[in-house]
Amino acid sequence: MRYFDCTRFDYKNITAEESKALTKRDKSAYKHSFTTWINNEIEQITERKWQIDNIGVVEETGDFIRLIKEAELTYALGAFYSTIALTGIASEDLCKYFAKKTGHIDLQSLTQHVRLQKLKERGELSEETHKAFDAIRIVRNDCLHFNDDFKTRDQSTLGAEALNCINSLKAIYKELFSPSNSQYKSGEIITKIIEDFARQQVYKTSFGDTLNQEEFTMKLRYFMAKELQIDVAISNPGDKITQTDLFRIEEIDLEVTPKEITLHHIPLGIYTTIDLADEDIKKIQDLGLSEDDTIFASIYSILNHQGMSATWYFETFIAFKS
Repeated sequence: MRYFDCTRFDYKNITAEESKALTKRDKSAYKHSFTTWINNEIEQITERKWQIDNIGVVEETGDFIRLIKEAELTYALGAFYSTIALTGIASEDLCKYFAKKTGHIDLQSLTQHVRLQKLKERGELSEETHKAFDAIRIVRNDCLHFNDDFKTRDQSTLGAEALNCINSLKAIYKELFSPSNSQYKSGEIITKIIEDFARQQVYKTSFGDTLNQEEFTMKLRYFMAKELQIDVAISNPGDKITQTDLFRIEEIDLEVTPKEITLHHIPLGIYTTIDLADEDIKKIQDLGLSEDDTIFASIYSILNHQGMSATWYFETFIAFKS
């Protein structure tokens, strides 16, 4: 097997302008090649993502979190060597962090093997947690030293070891720090999750963060079901759902695109934003409706591909006079 390293063509003996144009063309061709690869691999990528365990929310975080996130992404992409190496480094950093957090500053400069043994002897790690930590250390060392035995492992074996490493590390992390989680009021943790996602999107905190709004919606669904016992995946994609009830107008915003109105669903106490059509705006104006007015309305949404309501619209509405 040979290593072919020749993706980027080296243009010589042409003008800078010609080189720029041809390089742009080549980059476009590479984008097509990469997109084709992603499309061909998407089923396997998704399956591997679903093999990684969820551990919910753990408040205590250190720099190791960035490595865990990146390890998860590399596993989904099938880069098993990277997963094992990253998980091993994250495991060592997590162990150092835990040792410092529990007052064992003297263990910081020791090897991972000795550090783990000392934490067990001092009663900070159970036998089971010590074994789990140590198993990750051994696989990580095999990977980084790339010894002959490790080189002969096939993709299936590597994949199984990589998955065990990432899931084991996440289980250790949750076991060590979940007891320190704060007690939140109902709905409070969801607000914190939304704030955290906003920070990720603005500051790009680490490779492997929540990918985009789509993945964030999936995560939010999980926490709403866990905390509020509400599954926001209502039905099948494409289904139409309708609500008919009393609503109070919280805000009318005709300066944004699309124009919208925010309604407070009085019986349930929840808020819904409605996209306004031109005829809706005319009717609002004709009825002289403004903020704090109450309306009796029928609203609907067509469920998106995740089975969740996305954009809401009016079917009809009338002013409600008490």
